[in-house]
Amino acid sequence: MQADSSIDSQTASSSAFAGLNSIPLFHAAWLFAAGIVVSHGLWLRPGFLVLALLPAFVLCALAAIRTERLTWLPVALLWLMLGALCAEMEPYPAPAAAIEKLSDGLLRTVEGTVVSAASVRGEVEQNLPDEAQPISAVQPSESIDVRVSTIEVVTDSQDAQVPVAGRVRLTVRWPSTAVPIPHPAGPAATPRPYACGERIQATVRLLPPEVYNDPGVWSRQAYLLDQDVTSTAAVSAERVERLGRSPGAFLSCRLSGWQHAASARLLALPGAMRKLPAPLRLTEEDAAMLAAMVGGDRTYLTRTLRVGFERTGSFHMLVVSGIHLAILAGCIFWLARRMHVPRVPATLLTILASFAYALFTGFATPVQRSLWMVTLYLLGRLVYRERSPLNVIGFASLCLLAASPRSLFDSSLQMTLLAVVAVAGVAAPLLQAGVHPFLSGTRELRTVAIDHKLSPHVAQFRITLRMLADGLEPVFGERMAWRLLPWAVRVQLRGVELLVVSCVVELAMTLPMALYFHRITLFALPVNLFILPLLGILMPAALVTLVALAIWPAMAVVPGMVVALILHLGVGLVRLFGSLEFGDFRIPGPLLWQSAVFCALLAAAMVLARGPHWQRRLAWVALLLAGASAVAPRPIDHLRDALLMEAIDVGQGDALLLITPGGKTLLVDGGGFGGGPRQAPQEFDIGDAVVSEALWARGIRHLDAVALSHAHSDHMGGLPAVLRNFRPGELWVGNNPRVAAYKSLLQEAADLHVQLRTLRAGDSFAFDNTQVAVLAPFRGYQPGPEPTNNDSLVLHVAYGATSAMLEGDAEAPVEEAMLAEQGLASTLLKVGHHGSRSSTVPAFLARVAPQWAVVSCGLHNRYGHPREEVLEELEAAHVRTLRTDLNGATCFRLDGKTTAEVACGGR
Repeated sequence: MQADSSIDSQTASSSAFAGLNSIPLFHAAWLFAAGIVVSHGLWLRPGFLVLALLPAFVLCALAAIRTERLTWLPVALLWLMLGALCAEMEPYPAPAAAIEKLSDGLLRTVEGTVVSAASVRGEVEQNLPDEAQPISAVQPSESIDVRVSTIEVVTDSQDAQVPVAGRVRLTVRWPSTAVPIPHPAGPAATPRPYACGERIQATVRLLPPEVYNDPGVWSRQAYLLDQDVTSTAAVSAERVERLGRSPGAFLSCRLSGWQHAASARLLALPGAMRKLPAPLRLTEEDAAMLAAMVGGDRTYLTRTLRVGFERTGSFHMLVVSGIHLAILAGCIFWLARRMHVPRVPATLLTILASFAYALFTGFATPVQRSLWMVTLYLLGRLVYRERSPLNVIGFASLCLLAASPRSLFDSSLQMTLLAVVAVAGVAAPLLQAGVHPFLSGTRELRTVAIDHKLSPHVAQFRITLRMLADGLEPVFGERMAWRLLPWAVRVQLRGVELLVVSCVVELAMTLPMALYFHRITLFALPVNLFILPLLGILMPAALVTLVALAIWPAMAVVPGMVVALILHLGVGLVRLFGSLEFGDFRIPGPLLWQSAVFCALLAAAMVLARGPHWQRRLAWVALLLAGASAVAPRPIDHLRDALLMEAIDVGQGDALLLITPGGKTLLVDGGGFGGGPRQAPQEFDIGDAVVSEALWARGIRHLDAVALSHAHSDHMGGLPAVLRNFRPGELWVGNNPRVAAYKSLLQEAADLHVQLRTLRAGDSFAFDNTQVAVLAPFRGYQPGPEPTNNDSLVLHVAYGATSAMLEGDAEAPVEEAMLAEQGLASTLLKVGHHGSRSSTVPAFLARVAPQWAVVSCGLHNRYGHPREEVLEELEAAHVRTLRTDLNGATCFRLDGKTTAEVACGGR
């Protein structure tokens, strides 16, 4: 018996590998992808690769003729080389040369046609230094993409409009005295928005996109280049002249108009449902979610709406993604088959409908890739007759990667591929060996003749169900007993099926969630167990509502009630779990070896899932270990024998990271609004998108302390996100006026149980093996009603004979007052107020006598920082000076004896 068992085990194991060998296109796809990855890290000459292909083909032919068992080796090499060659041959997006050359910050007249226009929104700029704008001023603005036709070129001999080709992005701002922007469903706003297809002439200062040169930080420049945008500018509406409509209608403009019209109808629907009971009534927030979910218009999604979905890993519900497209395609294909449409016409109809929907939602890059995946999958099913889902996935992936190798590094494509591979490669075989036979066993329960064709376990299962049906027959009657019982069992088995698929997908998603979103979401599984089935019902109901709004608006209330009920249930679950603080953790991204281990364990799970029972159990172990490897803690990247100070590039703002030799961490300021003229102040949260990313790149999960120099938003704006992401032990503050933003920060700290530590001049304490001395604000200092630069908390951090002077934005009066203090000498100076003339007075510079200095400022900032006079003074004092606008993130090593610049790593 043991021998038989051993033989069975070997047979099952060999069949598992045989199953993997029967999916050649899947293997070709991952080898092709591996070649792309190799070329990404190692430049290979395309000419050499082309020459190497010929011997590779010869090797494949010889192996196929003489040593068939080893054919896989040269074939694998061939696919690797093809992937590398495609990657090396793909052109990278490049800026329009003429526009790039003219993006020099000079005032120029630009003429062109609006090809994309966002909705008007309100910007709030708070406490910008050197500006008198009220704290609560709201400035209406609109982001538009302009296809440029001419740009003004000024030379010694002429001033003319020169024809150019390319695209620029303008942020048009109306005066802050304009009335607040109302809800889109309400009356029209005072600013008249620009429309797609409208010709304009604007006087602007074009500049390249803002770039934050920090390790691990997302590149806005690359993001805009992918959209063919070369330069950006902010311009007041008074400097923009409307020239009328461009002759000829753009298809993209028509689609954009339809999308905005659909959003407007959805946003008006709550008004027609206001008399219905609350569970059946759509609110304005519900309408905003539907506009994003069905129409792809995210304009009206507020941060409050987004947070709960992000914290529970269910943000995919709010945006048009592969799931939405797959649900739509599945519904259309199912309806076509139910109407007895043949397979080929049904497939073509599904593809056409999916394409039309993708166009309607804006045809964004992730939607395009999802559309191609759905299209190629459906076509692959026709070719392969559903014999191997992995083979069809391999076919679709090969086509996508061959068309655009660079898309492999897009997070949305990686998540889509990981999800479908995990379902087809792990969940499907586990279910086929476990749940699916029992599902089939609930069919035709009274037909006993089927039993002998089934496995003993399934046959016994059918016998048990018959016995239960016989027992229920006297109570419920024959019809109910023999129909209701199998139906109830099928529902439970489908629930188990959903649980297995959700568990496998969530474990497969740990790597991209940690790598791109720095998040562990414990509630993703329970939330998505309910969200995915609800979304499967919500999407068709929402589409029916949208169609009804276009054809017969009065009838849209009926499907709208169904949508409201389902949406409220889903949103209620998201808000319930999203409100629980302990379910969401922010973490650094995994290292390369962690990603490699994850991929190896996922591959092992795919092999084990096709084996005997004991191997299927090990598949779960492999999946759990894969998830654990992706989120395992990693050591902090710091100097073990020196104090490290990093000036993080946050544009026109301050953010300084100090790490002691013992690994204790201190962040001074967090950047914020006022990042320069090239982006809207509220375009993204700099604390989350830049500062946190720079900290995660070093492997930091928790900060020991955060210090706020003063309450200007270019220092404080990013700190709320930093507090939430890193839960510091202490928040150090000076003496700041209690303006709304500052009080909000203190409340955030209190909610997160961060200890508040108020510092004044004369305070001194040890921070690990460094010594911190506070030089300002002085004990008797009284701040004014609004924040000022002289509120700054000035710190002197010493390690041995080396030290750093961190003076925030302290200006001449504070610097002159500090001259009376002892211990000003420092080997490193963080230059005050971004290099403004109001700081770094000669007497103060002479007393500090630094060897090195660093200026934190934004490239081409609106204030002209750092000033030439200050740089000349530093040069005259023989101070080696670095700037974040030119040098990016700048790191210094203070080893107790000498101070030196060091590489920040990761670049």
